[in-house]
Amino acid sequence: MNIIATRTIRAYQDAFPNAATALEAWLEVAGKAYWQSYNEVLETYASADQVGSCLVFNIRGNKYRLICGVAYANRWVKGTLFVKHFLTHAEYDKNAWKRDCER
Repeated sequence: MNIIATRTIRAYQDAFPNAATALEAWLEVAGKAYWQSYNEVLETYASADQVGSCLVFNIRGNKYRLICGVAYANRWVKGTLFVKHFLTHAEYDKNAWKRDCER
């Protein structure tokens, strides 16, 4: 998958050093993935959720949530993840991020 924007992930790593290693691992795996559907995401990240046009990944157990818009791959394009939010569990529970995932 193409990841837009890795620079944002790097900023999250700086802001949340205890999540830096987990975010690096996510970048490595997601960047090599070729997901054509949510079911294929679940094969890699069993705890991922799809909410509207977004995928929600648990980072560092259940401490953080990485929310990305998704355009799945097909036979013409590799697919893209658009980094939207990196939230603590408490921030995630406020649901303000959901408006960015409406279809």
